[in-house]
Amino acid sequence: MVTLATKARSPWQDAHFIGGHPVLDLTNTVFDRTHPAEDGELLKTPSDVLTWCASAGLFEEVPSLTEASASGLVPEVQAVREQAWAVFSAVAHGQAVPAEPFGALLERAGTGVRAEQVQQIDAALDRFTVDWTAPGAIPAALSLLVVQALFTLPRDRIRACGRCGWLFLDSSRGGRRRWCSMNICGNREKARRHRQGRAHH
Repeated sequence: MVTLATKARSPWQDAHFIGGHPVLDLTNTVFDRTHPAEDGELLKTPSDVLTWCASAGLFEEVPSLTEASASGLVPEVQAVREQAWAVFSAVAHGQAVPAEPFGALLERAGTGVRAEQVQQIDAALDRFTVDWTAPGAIPAALSLLVVQALFTLPRDRIRACGRCGWLFLDSSRGGRRRWCSMNICGNREKARRHRQGRAHH
């Protein structure tokens, strides 16, 4: 069952979960989208992936993975993340959903469902059970969540941060939120404008 309760677990912090939806938070597990940093990868080890999933509310207890399950986990989850980012970045910019990454997500979700790694799916797709320890189960479940999010999130509220490119669901009443987080990018942008303002005098 997927609940949207975020309890950030080490090494993750609440600031990593500003997307308003686990799928958007997943796309934000790189340091900066607009100016990619050399060491900007936040999902480096299987443990990073598992603690991220636990923080995002996908499971209560972090499962212990076999070597087989852990071996491809990081590159596969990174692939899902990049496909999700391509899809939702397009939505945020008012473009059509790109076929290749979206097709790959559908295939991965479908493979996980067919192999019965993902089961007991309800009609709204927001509850299902997953054998989290099975190889490929975590990427398959995340792919299914991406597909669900694409069809259920209000597309006119999906935004990319004007500074770092992180994606978020704008739930502000006026729909005018521009930054992933006011106290990170909003303040940096204010400081930059302040510096620029001084330079013009």
